[in-house]
Amino acid sequence: MATTYTESPSNFCEIESFVETEISEIKSIFFSTEKVFFYDACSFQRHSNLADKEKDILINYYCERGIAVFITRCILMELASNQHKLIEKYIAFIKSMNDAGVPVILYNEEFTYDILSECFSSNDKINEYLTWAVRMVKSPVSTIEETLKSDAKLYSEVIEGKTVKSSDLYKRFFTTVRGNKEHHDNLGEELISICVHILSYLPGVSDGKLCVLTDDKGAVGKIDSVMRRTNPQNRGSKIILFSTPKFVQHMFQEHVEMSEEAMINLISQGRTGNITVMGITAFDLKVDEKISMTSRELVQKIMEPNGIKIVF
Repeated sequence: MATTYTESPSNFCEIESFVETEISEIKSIFFSTEKVFFYDACSFQRHSNLADKEKDILINYYCERGIAVFITRCILMELASNQHKLIEKYIAFIKSMNDAGVPVILYNEEFTYDILSECFSSNDKINEYLTWAVRMVKSPVSTIEETLKSDAKLYSEVIEGKTVKSSDLYKRFFTTVRGNKEHHDNLGEELISICVHILSYLPGVSDGKLCVLTDDKGAVGKIDSVMRRTNPQNRGSKIILFSTPKFVQHMFQEHVEMSEEAMINLISQGRTGNITVMGITAFDLKVDEKISMTSRELVQKIMEPNGIKIVF
């Protein structure tokens, strides 16, 4: 049976009081928070399954560093999956973040329009950013491509840039593509990529404010390819791409208190066998895309001065 998706899980009421859904408050949080972390489904699932000790390390870090966690509507659809229901561990993770004072935002991708409208008064300008981002992100075989192929009006507006004065283009585009989501597509990550690249052009958004937390190499490749294809002179603020191993190294370098065992547990959650990362060691001249070792060996490399620099 094909996987079906719903925009609102049947048990949404169990997280409703723990997530922010009002756009006016979301805009305020976006502009005032130190960093914005967009979670993809894979990383969210892994972190939800951590033991309380390791989960608390992440949550305390988010709280102390002024991080707001953004869960896009499409990622919520993936988390609810075929049962159209969020499992207890996901609910508990969201509640724990909220209880600790970490803002958890349920972010409809079309809210990007509302945030940009705070800085740009012209719909022409706001819609141009969507046109550019979709052109960069869509691939020949993707849910976005198939959606636009089957909707001539939406194609002409989004890809060809016609009727650029429309104020509801973001809502129509994101709602339509979410409605066509299919099992095992990369739509959640592609929509995150579109959103963060548009948001990176906002005046005053500093390098590193926008972060994507993903353990999906395909997703990070999609986001990275858009960054590489963008003319450096026209590029927005820099976006940080974190895998869980890279994030553990980042926290270690920021002197977050955590034991070697805790670091191992964080890195190994949801994985079997060796951990493969992209990185560079003191003896390398370029990034090695397939550094493979046990989670313990990787943690020891992280703790060793100049042992390894994890790229992803």
